[in-house]
Amino acid sequence: MMIWSELPRARLGEMLADAATLGWVALWGSLGLRLYAFLADLAGAGRFVAEGGTSLGAAGREVAAAIRGIPLIGEGAADAVGGAFAAAANPLISFGNDLERLLLAIALLIALLLVAAALIPWLNRYLPWRIGRLRRLRAGARVIRRAPAGVEAGRIEQLLASRAVHRLEYDELLEFSPDPFGDWLSGRYDRLARAELSEVGLRPLAAARS
Repeated sequence: MMIWSELPRARLGEMLADAATLGWVALWGSLGLRLYAFLADLAGAGRFVAEGGTSLGAAGREVAAAIRGIPLIGEGAADAVGGAFAAAANPLISFGNDLERLLLAIALLIALLLVAAALIPWLNRYLPWRIGRLRRLRAGARVIRRAPAGVEAGRIEQLLASRAVHRLEYDELLEFSPDPFGDWLSGRYDRLARAELSEVGLRPLAAARS
């Protein structure tokens, strides 16, 4: 399966872009995790409040247990004291748990926003470019390399040269031939064919078949 172009210069550019993208994603993913861990520590304030409410409720149960042994009034007094402590403790526990969940959600949101702000602009440019090159490379290989066995290489070069002359910009043609129209009119198709193959990242036909 083709992942990178066959031409050394194009392949090097694609590999560097892939490596840079992986490094960029890893860097900001790590920073996002660290930021989340730092902000999540602030959720300890909610846990502290909830633990305070739990401790208050436990103290109330201990006091009620001690009062319960008093003759005549112990049972009623214990229920009253236990209820009073529970009434004070339960709101603290509920508030503390809600505060902890809220702070964790805020920490996650901030971390995600930071990572998204760094990655989305990069990936918006990298992914279309990389996917486009990969699609052209594989489609070009399927069309060009799977030509019928009986077809001469010269005929394939002629087709490729025709595409180059009719499709590429003049400056692109001049990178491969000092006289693109002269090559076409005189039947010298090899340099024009290389120009077309270079557009999709494939080696010249002779090199590919050797």
